[in-house]
Amino acid sequence: MRFVGQVVWITGASAGIGEALALGFHREGAHVILSGRREAELQRVKSLCAEGQGKVLILPFDVIDDAARVAAVNQVLGAFGHIDMLVNNAGVSQRAYGKDTLLAVDRQIMELDYFSVIALTKLVLPSMLARKSGHLVATSSVSGKYGVRMRTAYCASKHALHGFFDALRIELHPHIQVSMLVYGGVQTRVSYNALTGDGGVWGKLDNIVSTGTPVDECARLTIDGLAAKRHEIVVAEGDSLLYLYLKRFFPANLFKRQTKPRKKRPA
Repeated sequence: MRFVGQVVWITGASAGIGEALALGFHREGAHVILSGRREAELQRVKSLCAEGQGKVLILPFDVIDDAARVAAVNQVLGAFGHIDMLVNNAGVSQRAYGKDTLLAVDRQIMELDYFSVIALTKLVLPSMLARKSGHLVATSSVSGKYGVRMRTAYCASKHALHGFFDALRIELHPHIQVSMLVYGGVQTRVSYNALTGDGGVWGKLDNIVSTGTPVDECARLTIDGLAAKRHEIVVAEGDSLLYLYLKRFFPANLFKRQTKPRKKRPA
């Protein structure tokens, strides 16, 4: 077990990748703090943490609430004295064209997916700097590496995360580790809760739910990468992985692929 006794705080831990990471870290011997808005779901995840020796703390709060963030950090530090790893995993996706998305919805996505992440990071960072030890983690996406149709605000938030944490990594070297999780094609329900142009819920599941990387495998690969202190951990397959390669080496080719007229399905 590679994280025995370490304190790992995970936001967005009530489902999907956050839930799988919580179970994985607990199996590795970590003390796990589970955060999200849905306390009942956090309790459910806690009940599944039965294979490890670490403690499990339920800490429900809304990450976009300034006062709640401060109180949550104080509660974690009060309970454990320090934080070894912060996994910023809370967020929301988007399913609407940029032209159809209200500016208020752009702001809503940026507030959750970017500003709340850096705000919580800034609150946790002083305690890590005092110990000259810690690991900051942010969940990104292949959408943080290239543009994706119907994801304008989501892409913007993830691109912003890469800029912030890539710069922060340089500033904090060598004592504090900074890792970005770049996901694409993982079997989760993230599309179901994605926001539409007017702020409604998309309410549909992408095909990737049945064809992508299983969430448990995603968590395993992620934890392996974090144990190795890798700066960027990519878990992607199919077009998601191909497009990462094309964006880096053949961006014009990627653009042609993404703008190629779609074939109409037979009626």
